[in-house]
Amino acid sequence: MPTLYFDTILNGIQPDTVGGDVMELDLGDPRVVLRGDVVADPRPFYDTLRNEAPVWQIPGQDTFLVSDPILIREAVRRPADFSSNLVSILHDDGTGCPVPYRMAPFGDPVHVLSTADPPLHTRHRKLLQSHMSPATVAALEPAVIRIVGEYLDPILDARTIDFVAAFGDLVPARTVCELIGLPPDDAPWIVATVSALGALLDGVTDKHGMGPAVEAVLELIPYLQRQLDEAQAAPADERSGLLPVFAEGIAAGTVNTDEARDILLVLVSAGSETTASLLATAVETLARDAELQEQLRRDPARIPAALEDILRTDGPFQFHYRATPHDTTLGGTSIPANSRVLLMWAAANRPSPGGSDETPDPSGDRGPAPHFAFGKGLHFCIGAPVARLEARIALEQLLARTTSIALVPDQPPTLRPSIFIRRHASLPIVVTPA
Repeated sequence: MPTLYFDTILNGIQPDTVGGDVMELDLGDPRVVLRGDVVADPRPFYDTLRNEAPVWQIPGQDTFLVSDPILIREAVRRPADFSSNLVSILHDDGTGCPVPYRMAPFGDPVHVLSTADPPLHTRHRKLLQSHMSPATVAALEPAVIRIVGEYLDPILDARTIDFVAAFGDLVPARTVCELIGLPPDDAPWIVATVSALGALLDGVTDKHGMGPAVEAVLELIPYLQRQLDEAQAAPADERSGLLPVFAEGIAAGTVNTDEARDILLVLVSAGSETTASLLATAVETLARDAELQEQLRRDPARIPAALEDILRTDGPFQFHYRATPHDTTLGGTSIPANSRVLLMWAAANRPSPGGSDETPDPSGDRGPAPHFAFGKGLHFCIGAPVARLEARIALEQLLARTTSIALVPDQPPTLRPSIFIRRHASLPIVVTPA
C-alpha cells in the first residue's frame, strides 16, 4: 500500500499557522486509525480513504470503513445487508490497535431506534416522528431562547470563559430536559454522565476504561426508568415533553417499557452530544474569523446556512456502525458475515478526489451545501431539527449581544480524543459585550 503525505491542520478549523508539517499515512498499518495525530485531525486520513480505498478493510480485521458517498447511500438502502444493530464496536487493545468489543447480538431487545432495523425501527420512529418534525420542534423556540439567555448572561459578565463548560455542554442538556420533560436541575448530572459513557464509543479507550463507561450507562438507565414511571403515574395534565408520548405508547402497546426507556437513553445521550459538538465548533469557527462574525451580525438570516456549512466541514459524528448478518459485497469488496462496517459520514463530506467540489461557504452566499452530518436514509437523525434550532438561537443571541468573540491567547481549544465524535474538551474565549 503506498504511503501518502498531507499538510497537517492542527488544533482547529482555521489554524493561525500550519508550519509545513506533514502527516504520513500508511493504510497497511491498522494502528493508523487510533494514531494521535489522526485522532486530533482525521481529515487527511479521510482524504486518503476517499482517494485510495473507498471501502477500506483494517488490515487483519473484519472491520471496513466506507468513505465514498455513493457507496454510503447504497449501504443505507440495504438494511438487510447492513444492519444498524450495534453488535460490536472498536476499542484500543492497549497497544494503539483498534479491536472489536462485543456489545449485543443481532436482534437483541437492547437495539432500539437508531440501532434498530425495520420493522422495529419503523415502529419506534413512527412513535416520535410527529413530535420531532421541524414544525413541531419550532414550538420549543421560546424555551430555548430562555435557556440560551440564562447561560449567556454570566458569559457576558465574565467576558473570559471556557465556552464548553459555561455554555456548550449545558445548553443542550437543558434543552434535552425541556424536550423530554426531565427536571431541569438534572442537566449538570446528565452532562457528566453522558460524558462518562462517551468512552464506550470513542474508540480510543482500552478495555479497562470501558468498565467506567458501562457503569455510566447503568446509572442513566434507572434514572430514566424512574422518570418514565413517574410520567406514567402522573395525571395527563401534569405530564410534559415527550414522556407522556412514551407513557401513552406503552398504554397503547406501541412500545414496551424497556423499549421506551432505552429510546430515552438514545435521545438523552445523542441529543446532548450532537448539539454540544456543533455549538463549540461553530463558536470556534466564529472566534477564528472576525469577518464572518460581522457578516452574520449584519445579516442573521445567514446563520442557518452558515451552520449547514459548518456541519458539512466539521460535523459531530464521524461515522455510525453497521454490521453484516451474512456475507455481502459493497463497491466490489467482499465483506464477510459478522463484520463491522463504519459509514464514514465525515469522510463522505470531504471534497471529491478529483477536487471538483466547491469550497464550503460559511457566509451563506451560495446557500448550504448538502452533507452527511446527520446521516442518510431511514436512520437520518430524528433530533436534527432540535440541534439546528438550538445552534441557530445560540449564535443569534451570542452575535447580537457581542461585538467580538475571540480565542484566548496562549490557551488553544482542546478536543476530547475520539474517532466517533468531534467534541471539544475546552474552548477558552473572550467576548466583548455589545
